[in-house]
Amino acid sequence: MEPKLILEKELEPIFLQKFPPFSEEVKEFLVKYGPYIMLFFSVLGILGLLTAFGVGGAVFGMGAASVGLGAAFYIGVALGVVTLIMYLMAFTPLKARKRAGWNLLYYAMLVGLVSNLIQFQIVGFIISGLIGFWVLFQIREKYI
Repeated sequence: MEPKLILEKELEPIFLQKFPPFSEEVKEFLVKYGPYIMLFFSVLGILGLLTAFGVGGAVFGMGAASVGLGAAFYIGVALGVVTLIMYLMAFTPLKARKRAGWNLLYYAMLVGLVSNLIQFQIVGFIISGLIGFWVLFQIREKYI
């Protein structure tokens, strides 16, 4: 058995025992098509980050940074870049059903949640954490 990742031991009983399990068909669908769906949305995310850099640069030039669009915005963008890189790195191992791909998704999920907290997006933190970890733990068994 592979050693557990950070917080995995604590989250496992919550998302495997207290949440309803997925059917085998749903798990197989997610494992088969999930990497492609993730790749599609990662490309959209890259386009969104490029837009954020453009808008952020323009807004910063207009002085809007002085009214609250400061560090949290740029930290959020930086963590978004890290998350997208992790998603893109996970594509090939996920297609091959390797545990390394699942591990990258898990860490990307944690980075995304930290980003939500830094930006004080508490509702996003709760919803994305619950749904994301539920899905991740349901499909974990499919990755060796």
